[in-house]
Amino acid sequence: MVLSIKQLVAASWLALIFLVAASIPLSAQQSSSYDPWLDYNGDGQISASDLSSLAQAYGASGESTRNVTVVGHLTKLERVAVNVSLSPHTSWNSNLIWVDGYIKMTILISLIPNQSNKLYVYAYDSTGLSGPSWVIEQISSIPTYWVKTYDVFNQQLRIGLENTSTDYCVLNVEVYLIA
Repeated sequence: MVLSIKQLVAASWLALIFLVAASIPLSAQQSSSYDPWLDYNGDGQISASDLSSLAQAYGASGESTRNVTVVGHLTKLERVAVNVSLSPHTSWNSNLIWVDGYIKMTILISLIPNQSNKLYVYAYDSTGLSGPSWVIEQISSIPTYWVKTYDVFNQQLRIGLENTSTDYCVLNVEVYLIA
């Protein structure tokens, strides 16, 4: 009986040594890069705890789809103005555009022919036109094609253009929203 206890203790020590050795990261010897699909607990490291989660789930079955959020790609396109004819000495203002929940927005404006004009871009909070606004952009004369990208830090947006010339012009405005 004494011999089997020694064998049990020796086997336990050997198992403990293997467990500790398996949990020590071998960063200097690893040639593969981090794969978030293998990080089951989402802690930013692929470790023994991920293997434990995999072992507990081994043999399970179910739906194989995952929720994925793609960041940095066009999510929504708002065609704010399409071939809007502006009379001489008139102003045009867009409706409020919801930008809350996006990280970037790109505004593209074409004004043909390019005459004397003024561009205004205003930001609003959730109260909209009845609440406070602040100027994001104010340009006294824009070129025929004007594009600018902004970080989103507000909830709503409004674009205005003033045709200060004596000629008609055609306005197109698009807002690209990026998640």
